[in-house]
Amino acid sequence: MAGLVGVFIYAGMKQDEKAGMRERLALLAALQAHESLIQQAMATSEDEKQVLTQLAAGDLARLHERFGRRLNEGFGLEFIYITDANGDVLYSSENGKPGERKAYAWIRPAVARALAEGRAGRAGLVASKDGAGILVARPFTERTDDIKAPQPLVAVTVDLLDDSLLQSLAAPAHLHDVQLRTGRGATNHPDRVGTAVPNLYDGTEAELAWRGAQPGRSLLRNALPALAVLTTLLSVTFLVMMFRAMRVAAVLAESEAQAREMASRDYLTGLFNRGYFIEALESALAGLASDQRLVLLFIDLDDFKLINDTAGHGAGDLLLKAVAGRIATAIGERGVVGRFGGDEFVAFFPAAHPGEIDEVLNRLRAELKPPVPDGAGEIRVSASIGVAEAPQDAVSASDLMRRADIALYRAKDTGGDTLCRFDTQLESERNARREIESALGGALERGELVISYQPQVDVVSGRVVGFETLLRWDHPRLGRLLPAQFIAMAEEMHIIAGLDLYGMRRACIEAAALPGMSISVNIAPATMKAPDFAEQVASILQETRFDPARLEIEVPETIVLNTAAELSRTFEALRTLGVGIALDDYGTGYASLHHVSRFPISRIKIDRSFTLKACTDPDVAAVIEHKLKLAQSLRINVTAEGVETREQLRFLRAIGMPTAQGYLFAPPLPIAAAIDMLRRQDETLQASAGGAARA
Repeated sequence: MAGLVGVFIYAGMKQDEKAGMRERLALLAALQAHESLIQQAMATSEDEKQVLTQLAAGDLARLHERFGRRLNEGFGLEFIYITDANGDVLYSSENGKPGERKAYAWIRPAVARALAEGRAGRAGLVASKDGAGILVARPFTERTDDIKAPQPLVAVTVDLLDDSLLQSLAAPAHLHDVQLRTGRGATNHPDRVGTAVPNLYDGTEAELAWRGAQPGRSLLRNALPALAVLTTLLSVTFLVMMFRAMRVAAVLAESEAQAREMASRDYLTGLFNRGYFIEALESALAGLASDQRLVLLFIDLDDFKLINDTAGHGAGDLLLKAVAGRIATAIGERGVVGRFGGDEFVAFFPAAHPGEIDEVLNRLRAELKPPVPDGAGEIRVSASIGVAEAPQDAVSASDLMRRADIALYRAKDTGGDTLCRFDTQLESERNARREIESALGGALERGELVISYQPQVDVVSGRVVGFETLLRWDHPRLGRLLPAQFIAMAEEMHIIAGLDLYGMRRACIEAAALPGMSISVNIAPATMKAPDFAEQVASILQETRFDPARLEIEVPETIVLNTAAELSRTFEALRTLGVGIALDDYGTGYASLHHVSRFPISRIKIDRSFTLKACTDPDVAAVIEHKLKLAQSLRINVTAEGVETREQLRFLRAIGMPTAQGYLFAPPLPIAAAIDMLRRQDETLQASAGGAARA
């Protein structure tokens, strides 16, 4: 009898353990689903460009109406903030009141911890003696130099985890009396079950506890009296109860499996989520055979934000689901596919040889090519893919993921719709790029930017008639950097306007020592498209007292393909100032002289790629001569760039090219060398004039 009772007690305890596990998984899944709903609410409510514009303008009232109030009243989020990259508040709303930030004192440690983790933001629980809630932090992808604060900015929301929210999260799992504790000990009572949850507030663990169902204990309460009384029916009762216990255990096992599956999946696509995917990757790497490879893919959809903005979030979700299915089909059953969030997909698969890897990658690209129908039409699909292999690229999950991410960014940098495999050169380039990027923002303040002057000469006489100014960066460790090494980066960081205007101001100041010379200054399209660009040029001319007729602004030829009214007004305003406009690298794009004739262009510059082939390719020579004659018919000056040989110079003289520049005449010079060049030219001219007079 005692042995039988012991068996029943043991069976009941095991049932209670399994029931507790099922309840834990269900509650954690509900918590994760609520975090995802908050992320969706934030994505729906925030327009990053609009938020940045309103912050820069200090229009916090409108920002509150369109962002904070919408999240508070529409989605019930109590605390909404926008912080800089250091966690300092730029905008706040607490319980619908703009400007309130009383609660931020206990929320800030969690924000700092969230910002330190993950490249796509972080969500989680924050709990302290002052309050508790579900925190979601989303870094902005947009940047602006109109806000003088460390970027990227971060949108932060907190949904207070009060008793009502706790019980609503627990309801789908049929849990009762759920409580949150910031310390251990909530489950000391025998009737309570609990689970630990990471606490973003201080990095410890909080605990969610509830009154457990405990089917085993209920079963024992009913069965033991019957066993004591009905000893004559011992064998029958034993068989019946064991059968019931087995049925309950089977149901619990099935529920547990379902809960585990739900907790490991991305709610939208059904793919594995970040946590499960990383665990699976670590396990696969640990069991990788010596003759096998494991291939990790990072996959980002190109222009996904644009699709969301133009076609709506419904179309974006439809696209994500379709792409998830296509990736899973291409990778096959031997691989694992996941979604880290947004448009970030990941996958890994084992391979025995390079041919097998190429086969899967080709299949993946073919699967992604067809457009996705969305009811109103079709959505074109393209993706950037980064590839890293174990063990040749890395042997740990963290290193392999970092290197696949490096390859992904190179694929995106090349224009998208590209697959890039990791190699060590990519990592070196990325480290160098990060070093340059971190130093570029302060290069102006530290006085590291200098101007070089490349002479422009009269082709017939060889006399210097002007200079093109070129920006150089004297990096304290890397030495002198050319524009190709940092200008594109400055455009991405939205600081190019500051560099361009500094270069123009510096050139106007220094060119006072180059009397009579025209001065060309390179300006990026983003700088010139600013509505007040012409006013800034006028201000620099007035400040430096530089003759506008000597200043020429060089822009890429592609800018004339933009027919925006604002750009036309800028061109006209510059012409009114007396400033010339030159099209740089002419001939490399799609702009024809028809496009040029619609704008007040004073000069076109034949790209060096044409000049270099002029003496070896008759077709190129004919193109140069044709462009020269057409430009002259429109009264537009022409300069040939990249002249390196006397043979090229003779050709340019023969066709009547008026001016040229290149290393045949001189490389870009510091201002002192440019002044000395003019001095020697003047001395030569004076000596020639004196000799002629004596003759």
